[in-house]
Amino acid sequence: MSRLIPFGRWHPDRENTNATILLMAKNVHPHAAGFAPLPAPATVSGPVGATYVTQTNGDPIQTVNGADVVLGEGGADGTVAGIVSYLDKEGNTTSFAGTETKLWKIDSDGNWNDISRLSGGAYSTTRGSRWRFAEFGDYIIATNYVDEVQYYDVTSSTNWADLSGSPPKARYITVVRDFVVLGNLTGDNNKLHWSAINDATGWSAGTASSDVQFMPDGGPIQGLIGGEVGYVFQRDRVTRMTFVPGSGEIFQFDRVESGRGLFAPDSLVYNGSEAFYYGTDGPYRMSLISGQSQPIGVGKFRDWLVDDIQAGTQALMYGALSPRFNLYALAYVSNDNAFAATPDRMLLYDWTIDEAAVADIDVVAMSKWLTQGVSLDSMDAYGTMDTLPFSLDSPFWKGGAPILSIVGTDSKLAYLSGPNMAATFITADGQVDGQRHLIQSVRPHIDATDLTVEIAARERDGDVIAYADPETMEDTGRVPCWVSGNYFRARVIVPSGSSWTFAKGLDTEHVAQGSR
Repeated sequence: MSRLIPFGRWHPDRENTNATILLMAKNVHPHAAGFAPLPAPATVSGPVGATYVTQTNGDPIQTVNGADVVLGEGGADGTVAGIVSYLDKEGNTTSFAGTETKLWKIDSDGNWNDISRLSGGAYSTTRGSRWRFAEFGDYIIATNYVDEVQYYDVTSSTNWADLSGSPPKARYITVVRDFVVLGNLTGDNNKLHWSAINDATGWSAGTASSDVQFMPDGGPIQGLIGGEVGYVFQRDRVTRMTFVPGSGEIFQFDRVESGRGLFAPDSLVYNGSEAFYYGTDGPYRMSLISGQSQPIGVGKFRDWLVDDIQAGTQALMYGALSPRFNLYALAYVSNDNAFAATPDRMLLYDWTIDEAAVADIDVVAMSKWLTQGVSLDSMDAYGTMDTLPFSLDSPFWKGGAPILSIVGTDSKLAYLSGPNMAATFITADGQVDGQRHLIQSVRPHIDATDLTVEIAARERDGDVIAYADPETMEDTGRVPCWVSGNYFRARVIVPSGSSWTFAKGLDTEHVAQGSR
């Protein structure tokens, strides 16, 4: 066995004959050893916006986490427009979701409870807008741009309520040092307003260090990052805001990026000392220490990604982190999505090895999530040992374990903890010295036993690429092929639910042939 068909990292931008790359690596994630399987989304809740009641009659039932329930009147309450999860100082997980008219809290049974404000009426989140959240002490603060800023005290609240102090309505929120910061205010999308120092309810500018800042250029504010210093992302500019105690200015504003900013607001996430986002010309990673950014995937997959994103859908892009896999997940609407209403594909970028893959997953909302704790006594609600949705060593059972969460088109929360998704690998073309070859078999270096391989052979580089019928793996680990030509590429498919660990390469058994 030797290698006639190349195999390598997913670098479609480097498509070339004999390039040791893959043109496609789908429904997998990059790994130091090659590629690893990607677990499918596994549902862990009922639909956000559904009312649950115990079955008392012959109504159709729905099973949620192993318990029989029926949907009450009302059904789903609009599109999910934001999810968030926090760990309080006692180590308890509190998780919320926002829809167009309500705010919800998930319980330990996976049901969503309406804990919207009790006065002021239903919320009016406009279609396409988002709920965004920030943690300040015991307060979780939420804003949707059109309603009064909301707060929930994790130590005492049973419902959300209007945050006192008359804070301005805003699209974005973060916490910088001891200040709550709101950006892109109603009526002025270039303005910031921050609270009084160490007081989320103090919003009188000029009092207790509360103040406003107008960003004179750079376009509308598109996102905020907090911490010891803050970063203000505009459409064409990134500015660092640094607290200056004792200064009449309160914050010092320094431009760190010009002519380039944040293009997709909800693509922005941060992890420790780095941020990830989709800029005006592609994805970026940014140091939160220096404030400098660098493009992701240049010469690898960046051009492919930009071309694959459906134009004009940047407002529907969502970013989130998967600490379990060291991934920045960027969900977007692909050109394969004729309806362009919901992201259907995501880039999976491993920031530790600077490599990526893609996955076909429908996404309505996405976030790094903290799992609810489940005891051995309450585990029965999730099924028997044979039907549990996760293995016993899964982070799901621990409570507070960070994991990537997804809300799909069914409005149900899901984790990437299900059976392995169907993986697809497509190689670049292989060719040797312009001579025809006969490939008799291939040996995939993938520890799966039920995969299939299809070989596309052609005489000329410009000929139509047509794959032969799929062939299965024999007991010897070989996959018989028997195809001849000048140029070869392979499509390898590992079916959904297959148990495997790594995909590392593909060897071929081939012999030279004469010219046609």
